Amino acid sequence: MTQSLPRRTYRTIIGVLALVTVGVLGCAAAVLIANRPPSPAALAATMTAMPSPTPTLTPTPTPAPTVPGVSSELLVCQSKAGYAMNDRRMVGAVNISDDHLFRLAWVSLDWEIEDLDDALPGVIMGFDVALDVWAEGCAVYDRVQIEVYERRDELQIHRMDVQAQMDDLIQWRAGGLNDQGLVARLLVTPS
Repeated sequence: MTQSLPRRTYRTIIGVLALVTVGVLGCAAAVLIANRPPSPAALAATMTAMPSPTPTLTPTPTPAPTVPGVSSELLVCQSKAGYAMNDRRMVGAVNISDDHLFRLAWVSLDWEIEDLDDALPGVIMGFDVALDVWAEGCAVYDRVQIEVYERRDELQIHRMDVQAQMDDLIQWRAGGLNDQGLVARLLVTPS
């Protein structure tokens, strides 16, 4: 008996699909066999043939640095101080801390500093910053510390710390204390 052409084509397509399916299943079986885990006996034999690894120290993670709690009021005041420093073209940074200290780190770029007399123009600008911020409603500190740095040959050299009481600065600004009287009350710590 002769089969019709469509029936032969149909059987040929079915045969090809069956062969492809068997081929794919065979490849999948080969991959599974190749990637199967070793038996416990084979694993033990491999482990005894390998040299024991050298113990390595796991580095202890460094804890993340913590910053003491800073109130939003202090952050606003620090921002005002930053703007006041910028208005005076001062290079440095300011920090107002919970312990009522206004700390301003000032870097002298324009002149060399050896003693308080050399630093006094920049220190006075720093005191003016503290007084202006205080007058703007940031009466959250009672002491002011100016850290004086000098920039030389790409290095910042810490020269001194100059501290004043806020009461003395307010009295000085009001005219109740002259410049020499204020300088006499400053606490200067050379580095």
